[in-house]
Amino acid sequence: MQLASTKVAILGLWLLLYWRCASGNKTNLTIDLSRKIRSLLFTKGSNMGIFFAVAIPIDIPDKSVSQSFYIEANYGIPTINSVIIQNTHMEKRSIDRRLLYNVIESKLESNGYPGRACLLRTICESVKFPFVENGLVGDIIRIVFTPSSSQKENLDAEIEEAEYSSDCSKVYKNCSINLLDIFSHSFE
Repeated sequence: MQLASTKVAILGLWLLLYWRCASGNKTNLTIDLSRKIRSLLFTKGSNMGIFFAVAIPIDIPDKSVSQSFYIEANYGIPTINSVIIQNTHMEKRSIDRRLLYNVIESKLESNGYPGRACLLRTICESVKFPFVENGLVGDIIRIVFTPSSSQKENLDAEIEEAEYSSDCSKVYKNCSINLLDIFSHSFE
């Protein structure tokens, strides 16, 4: 008898809570949704670290020995909330393709090569010999030296046309080097 009355009391309490939550008005809901974002503040000098380790056992009879390799990274945590909230709006990225190409050109010119011609040849050859299945570095090289791989950036026409040139070494004969040969090799 007591078990049945306990079940009825629990069921009644559950129905009361359900009815109360389901019948809430919209003004309370909008107030709940308009709360400011909360963030944690840490004491001055707080740090956070990430630790990764791999232990490889060494086969020595009657001994338990292992060789360990580890990577550790520590980061200082900001203590003032304004540091976190200071730049809440999204800003345009400061590095774009035009800036990157200008840096490459000037670096080539400072080493005695014709910067623009070598950049155009590199763009041309990166399309002819795509870096597929070369992981992250291959993807970065492909994206950097393939202007059509991203949105229009108002680049010079000759840079955009370099992707579609046929014989790169003849078209850009002013450039005596192939930048891609410095860090890659074609197996053709």
